[in-house]
Amino acid sequence: MSSKLPDGFLFGTATSATQIEGGCTTIDWWEFSHEEGRIAHGDVPDVACDHWNRWREDIELQTRLGMNGYRLSIEWGRVEPEDGRFDDAALDRYREEVKTLREVGIEPMVTLHHFSWPLWLHRRGGVLAPDMPDRFAAFTRRVANALGDHVKLWITINEPNVYLAQGFILGVWPPAKKGDVRALPKIVVALKRAHVRAYRALHELVPGASVGFAHHVRVASPATERLRDRAAAMLLDRTFNRLFFGVPQDFLGVNYYSRDVVRFSLRKATELFADRGIAEGAPTSDLGWEIYPEGLGIVLRDLARQKKPIFVTENGIADAKDEKRGRFLETHLAEVAKAIDEGIDVRGYMHWSLLDNFEWAEGYHPRFGLYEVDYPTQARKLRKSGERYAEIAKARRL
Repeated sequence: MSSKLPDGFLFGTATSATQIEGGCTTIDWWEFSHEEGRIAHGDVPDVACDHWNRWREDIELQTRLGMNGYRLSIEWGRVEPEDGRFDDAALDRYREEVKTLREVGIEPMVTLHHFSWPLWLHRRGGVLAPDMPDRFAAFTRRVANALGDHVKLWITINEPNVYLAQGFILGVWPPAKKGDVRALPKIVVALKRAHVRAYRALHELVPGASVGFAHHVRVASPATERLRDRAAAMLLDRTFNRLFFGVPQDFLGVNYYSRDVVRFSLRKATELFADRGIAEGAPTSDLGWEIYPEGLGIVLRDLARQKKPIFVTENGIADAKDEKRGRFLETHLAEVAKAIDEGIDVRGYMHWSLLDNFEWAEGYHPRFGLYEVDYPTQARKLRKSGERYAEIAKARRL
């Protein structure tokens, strides 16, 4: 197997607006985080990494790593803070960021929805608001007109399956509807409609646009060879992993972090009867997620059957001491290299994340960054694993 990645391969990092920008009070996550008990340690994204103001510094951090790709998201509630009122200054700020990225040789990949909704839409039902797909399409058109001459790679919606699970099954993210199984079919239809309308708008307005989803995919392994465990693992895979594949996409974005070892459990009826755990003795991240690089290879081979180009749009590890991230990067990139060597069309790898950030309901405790962030001072410090990733990216070789 060759350990060299192709010349056109994108080495990059991934972030999301809510997690790093700070200062946006017009989104559901701002309101949700200020409700007592919602976020670990009472953390709020009021400042986050102050990226809204420090974006030039953060682009410089990427150039130091030798990156040629960067996945970022647009905060809908910042661009349209009130129903029907768009903030042109915010769009100009995003335009300046993607323009600067292109000027320094970094290909921007823009995500239009990364878990957060404008407050005005959230209060009308968010994903279940009757006109949500139309409003998302209008937002998409506004962003495409502002950024389209600098952006060719677009992700409409990030991890819709995770959004469903966290917001409507587990109830730990807004709108905090626990076990709301009856709403799921309507949500799936609404998100697919929103994607299709955004997909069409982007192709209409952006010459050469390439548009996809970012799918969160987890390997589901049965804990035993018992039929019920194998059936639970299969149901989890087919329902959670494949729910949003049947829509038009120019490429497949895959977010891969870990696998689930699955046991059938009647107590987990709202979670597809899947009691999810990890393999005995397996290495784990700070969040207790199993480190299973082979799973990325399994996922890439499975997705290759859809005959679409693939980008790894997220892959990373919570590792505050930076003891495992370097090896994590090497072993997961080795799986990417192996897949490419087998003829699978993988075009890029976006490591999660450039910076430590606001990790949703977990707050600031998990540390995913190649750069450590000291939140009181906002100082960024490159970790050893970041140095290792830079070496790989610059050499294009493991």
